[in-house]
Amino acid sequence: MWRMVIGLLAWTATCSATAVDVVKPLKAEEYLVRYRYPFELLDEVLKRTVSDWGPYVEQPYTDPISVARSHQEALRGTLINVMISDVGQKELDEGMIPVPFPIDKGLLGYRVALIDGRNQQRIAAVTNIEQLRSLTVGQGSNWGDVRIYKHNRVPVDVANTYESLFLMLLAGRFDLFPRGVTEVTLELAEYGRRYRGLAIDQHLLIRYPFAQCFYVSKSDPHLAARLAAGLEQMAKDGGFDALFNKHFGRPLRDLRLKQRVIIDLDNPFLPVWVPLDRKELWLKVETLK
Repeated sequence: MWRMVIGLLAWTATCSATAVDVVKPLKAEEYLVRYRYPFELLDEVLKRTVSDWGPYVEQPYTDPISVARSHQEALRGTLINVMISDVGQKELDEGMIPVPFPIDKGLLGYRVALIDGRNQQRIAAVTNIEQLRSLTVGQGSNWGDVRIYKHNRVPVDVANTYESLFLMLLAGRFDLFPRGVTEVTLELAEYGRRYRGLAIDQHLLIRYPFAQCFYVSKSDPHLAARLAAGLEQMAKDGGFDALFNKHFGRPLRDLRLKQRVIIDLDNPFLPVWVPLDRKELWLKVETLK
């Protein structure tokens, strides 16, 4: 399936092979910490593909914007034409061009929670999914994880804004704020200064098949094909692994993933284009050194 998608991207791009790609990622302030790695990866892919795919200019969208409106603008493609998103969100899967490459090696589905540090002892008693169901997780109202937790009968409380989730956690509205292992260390460093008592849970690893990918406006097939080709090139020459390890090698070691209690959840919502069969693109916690 992924080969068909990449082939289609390349075919649709041929008619505009000499175009100057105008790249319009969403770079509002709240995303600069969470998406530091994807933004650097996007820049690297664009630079590496200039010789084969032509010049580009970047016009980032930096104004504050809600998740719902950012999706609307991305579907239009006028102000935003590149989204960094978890897979399986129907409006993006159907309304944009997904680039079939898990830019996070699937680690968005490896979840370590931010918690109120005073609750660590209670959370440390959880050893299975039934006990996990006695706790409540917090998520953004538009996040793709919400239906995964609901499908697995794990209670969820949602918020409309990212920032309010930290306040809700420390106010006791929910017990766990599960974050991707590529996100949680950066977020604690950024928000721990503002929210005293915020901590990283030292016990659980919640795991489900999931990934983060680039999505491109349907009006820019040349750009979508360019990103797909650039990611494949970086995977082959080792550049992708080098950049990934630069950002996450130490945080993954510090989180001690192999020593945690792993609770696996089912995710029936993955779209068919997600390349689960390409094992080389996915990281397994069991193989970490």
